[in-house]
Amino acid sequence: MSDAWIDKLNSVAQSHLGLSEVATDIELVIEYRVVGETLTIWQIKIDKGNTTVTANGDSMPDVWYETDLSTAVALFEGTIDPLTAIIEGKMEIGGDPRVLLDKSIVFEQLENIFETIRPTTVFDFDRE
Repeated sequence: MSDAWIDKLNSVAQSHLGLSEVATDIELVIEYRVVGETLTIWQIKIDKGNTTVTANGDSMPDVWYETDLSTAVALFEGTIDPLTAIIEGKMEIGGDPRVLLDKSIVFEQLENIFETIRPTTVFDFDRE
């Protein structure tokens, strides 16, 4: 979850036609918090079709997720599903979770963005 990875995610998100088409009337801030040796925070901000992904983030999130690095990588790789991670206590969610239902089409497009960068992403750390 380096700055370079966040920059790559931002580039793909900004040029993703599917996301901009479904989000023309949506304002939403999603925050991800990854707890490791340090705390990494990044936000996806959707403002009526315009999407930016930034490190740290300066906006109040509508919904946020917090997890450890190993679980964050497993979520990104698709080896664990977010609901399972929450049920198993591996991830916390805060803010207004109803956003997940109200804006589910956005989350489908975000998954497509993650799929786009998944093949070129390398994580270099011990997962134990």
